[in-house]
This record gives sequence, C-alpha cells and structure tokens, in this order.
Amino acid sequence: MNYLILNRSPLATRPYREWIGEGHRLVLLTDPARALSADGTVRAEQLASFDETVALADFHDSVAVEREALRLHAEFGFDEIIAMSEFDLLRAARLRDLLGLRGQTEESATAFRDKLVMKDLLAAAGVPLAPYAAVPDATSLVRFTREHGFPVVVKPRRGGGSMGVEVLHDENQLWDYATRFPGLGTDDPSPLLVESHVEHELFHIDGLIVDGKIQLMWPSSQGTTTCLGMLEGQMLHSTMLDADDPRLDDLRTLTTTALNTLPTPPTTIFHAEIFGTPDGLLFNEIACRMAGGRIEEQIRLGFGVHLPELYVRALTGGPLPRIPTEPARIGGLALFPPRPGLLHSVPGECRIPGVTDVRVSASAGTLLGPAHTSVENFASALVVGGTRAEAVRTIEELRAWIESETVIEPLPEPATAPHGDSGR
Repeated sequence: MNYLILNRSPLATRPYREWIGEGHRLVLLTDPARALSADGTVRAEQLASFDETVALADFHDSVAVEREALRLHAEFGFDEIIAMSEFDLLRAARLRDLLGLRGQTEESATAFRDKLVMKDLLAAAGVPLAPYAAVPDATSLVRFTREHGFPVVVKPRRGGGSMGVEVLHDENQLWDYATRFPGLGTDDPSPLLVESHVEHELFHIDGLIVDGKIQLMWPSSQGTTTCLGMLEGQMLHSTMLDADDPRLDDLRTLTTTALNTLPTPPTTIFHAEIFGTPDGLLFNEIACRMAGGRIEEQIRLGFGVHLPELYVRALTGGPLPRIPTEPARIGGLALFPPRPGLLHSVPGECRIPGVTDVRVSASAGTLLGPAHTSVENFASALVVGGTRAEAVRTIEELRAWIESETVIEPLPEPATAPHGDSGR
C-alpha cells in the first residue's frame, strides 16, 4: 500500500513507519519547523523511514501542499491519505474526493470543521445546544444580542485552539469587536458564529471509532478552568472522570448521539466538548481528530494506549491491542500560559507525588508575550491519581509550586510624551 502523510506534528511523537510497518511506501508532506528536529543527525534519522519527503516552509496555508500531493500521487499512486491535524482534515478530504480515494470525504470533514454546519445538523436531530447563529455581518450580530442578550461568544466557524474567540459583554464591546473585524461591514459574509455564553463546567470526551464501532470513549472535566481563561493567563487543567461518576453515562450518551447524527468516518479519533450547566448538559462541538494540550498523554496515562497510534494502525489494517473499558488510573494535565513580561526564574525539579512529567518550554531571561492559543504554555505537567479527587488535589499542589517557583517581571508601561510635546 502507498500512503501520503500530511503532517505538522513533531515526528518524535509520530513514528509512522513503526505504526504502519514494513512493506508499504510512505510519502511525507510536512511542516519542517514543527515536525523536524533541529539536530541534523536526528532529522536524517527521522526522514530515513520515508520513501520520499517534501518539507514545505509555508505548509499551513499554501496551495503548495495540494500541488505537491497531486504531483506525488502521479508518481506513487496513493491508496490512502493520512492527516491528523484539524487544519489538514479538509484539504486531505478534498484530495481524496478528487483522486477517488477511500477515507473521510469533504462532506464529512466540513461537518466536523465548520461549527455552523455541525450545529445545524445537531440541532435538527434534537441535540441540546446553546442558542447560536451565523454572523455574516455586524447587523446579524446586533440582532442576535437583541434576541438573546449578553454575554455572547463570537468565534470563527473553522477556527482552532480558541484563536479569534471572544466573549462580548455589552454593546460597547460588540462595536469594538466589529471595528476590529472589518469583514463584518462588507458584502462578503464573514466566517463567524455567535452563541450565548453559558456558565458551565466543561467536559471533553475523547475516543476512537474503528470500523463504525466505538472502541474507547471517556470523559474528562476541566472544572471551571477554560480555554478562554488560558488566553487571559489563567491555568487550565483537566482530569478524567472516575468510573463511578454519575455523569459518565449521560456524557457518553450525548456524545454517541452526536457521532450518530454527523457523517462520522468509520474509523476516526474524536474529541467532543459538552457544557455542564445548572439546567443540564449542552453540547458544544466535536472534532474528528486528536485533541491538543497533552490530552493524548492524559488518555495514555489512564488507559495505557496511545490514540494516534491506534488510529493509524486501524486505518492501515494493523493489529490493535486490547483496549480497556475503563481507566486503570486517573490521568490529568495542567497547562500554564505565558504572561507578558521578563521570565526571571522557572520551576526546577518537581518532587510532588503523583506528578509524572513537568515540561518548561522557556528559560530564564526569555521575554514572554500573551498566549495566542488555548494550548500555548511556558510550562505543562501530567499527573495521575487513584481517583479524580486525588488528581485534582495534586494539580492544586502543583499550581502552588509552579507559581512559587516562577517569577515573571511585568514590562514597564510605554513612556508617554509630556503634555504639549509633539514628540518630534
């Protein structure tokens, strides 16, 4: 079999040849800055397992990816295209449709990438959602707030990592937002969605489907921490639910309903988000890809399996290990976003029981800016516990330790010219 792999993840975490096995031809189209080691020797080792590699510096949004994929298909005759990043799902689906290859179609990928298409399908099936609407222009945004009130959340329909997501609390903020998003005043519809903001506990449900059957599905809770809070400099954490948590069945049932409603691929990873509100559960969204922010490692801690590996093995016909029906232990994670300022000191070795891994991605002397995505961090950690309560306590202890070990000096306010000084 001949496989084209569209990849932007570090190859150190994506050993495709090991997962797929020998006897197949693997062609890699990749983002070198994100995927390849800076060490020349390591990079050569990473690329040695592929039959051909094309590294594109403008991988993210360049038609060079499609051009190279078509050129390589003419040479290799691909049987399958493998893509796991949310930003590659649609381009891979369109290529499959064009080339007549099996796998996720554009119709399916659109239903999972475009939040408006997704919510329209879910709403038609009776899945509980917060009020929402398309925002093609400023008038539509005003109309929604007059019908549903403030606060509201505005987001790109095909965004990711909470980029471009804002909460608007009043009309002044609405017009400030509209001014900063000039597309709201043109004749071309803006690719935005608005929905009512609800107070909630956020659950994410992660899992794997193989040949139309759910092989793994497990909910985790972020408590009151949020992805938007990360953009404001607040820690985000997540812990898996206990096997006897009374919310478990309702969360899995609602996720299953969403999967059955949407044109879900027969084999896929999925990541769903559900709001727990005082009035019950509201479905937020679902994606057919692996979640970010170390969630794949969190699941691995609990279940002992690696979802991306299982997914690639399943796609390529490889054998799968036995997948437990419930976690052997509770996995958790914590992400600590950067705050603008000069990083003076960073955490050292962590000796807190239950903390399995701490990563610090910035060194003392680094000038930090704000987080731009909900997974951007200067420090992150994984934890395990016998119960969710134990894992949560460990995260709270970890938070206190990280905060005591980290010193970020705020930047001075920009100097202003004295009154009457023209600044010349």
